[in-house]
Amino acid sequence: MVKYEPSKTLAALGVAIGLCWAGTAHACDGAGVIVRIDGQPQDVLITRTEAGAPSVVSRPRVLEVVCQNDVIKAVGATSIVLSIDGAGTVRVDRNLVYRVPARSGAPSVIGNAYRSINEQVMPDMKRMPWNVRLKGPGDDFGFALPLEAGGQQVRDGARSLLVRLVGGTAPYKVEIRNAQGQVVASQVSSDHEVKLANVPLTPGAYKITASDSGPRSLDATITAVDTAPPAEAEFAGLSDQEIRAAAAASELARTAPGAWSFEAEQQLAAAPANGLDRDKVYELIESYSAD
Repeated sequence: MVKYEPSKTLAALGVAIGLCWAGTAHACDGAGVIVRIDGQPQDVLITRTEAGAPSVVSRPRVLEVVCQNDVIKAVGATSIVLSIDGAGTVRVDRNLVYRVPARSGAPSVIGNAYRSINEQVMPDMKRMPWNVRLKGPGDDFGFALPLEAGGQQVRDGARSLLVRLVGGTAPYKVEIRNAQGQVVASQVSSDHEVKLANVPLTPGAYKITASDSGPRSLDATITAVDTAPPAEAEFAGLSDQEIRAAAAASELARTAPGAWSFEAEQQLAAAPANGLDRDKVYELIESYSAD
């Protein structure tokens, strides 16, 4: 397996997967979303009735919106975790069948937010290969988000920061220095996701240096600003904080990839964990900046 290169792979896959996306109607009065698939997405079968006729949602993904009365089944060794409005977290284990509860009355605020995920987030999620970038030992050591080009902004304040790496050999070290060259945060990690707690960010430029045991070193610059990034109001109605953060972060990165993708990852990293397969969402965020 090799590292995914969006500029090459998306061009090759765009037509075929785009046709698959266009051939199936997905807008509905959303009743919930998929938060995790343990196994193969092709082993998740979702049957939906549209205009009186059954249809099948092919290869559902994390954040895929499910509709009222959808019939969901996981086969083989695969299982699926759903976040259902009004029912909380629902796990559908292999060879079980689950029917999504029906709604009554007009579409709710949450239903509108789920439709926004379908319209704004899922088309791009559908175009992504299942494994976007390879994390593991290798010569291709780099930032998962292309920070080297500069331009990324992050909201100021005392906050935790997540720096995602690919390739290289553990352990990894990440240092953050202010414009005066002073180290404001440093962390060593055996994982490609390096988390730095309570980083004091005042407005200005910061240098991020990442290194592995090679030793190899990478430098990037980000800018802390005192203005909030744009936010999609539609997603505020989502009751699940993790799903809300994932949807808002994906939309932020889609609309302003060169400026706010790093901030988008921080927003998702700060959300309470509730079972979402976050790697898939991080990879989507990173793919926007890599195009």
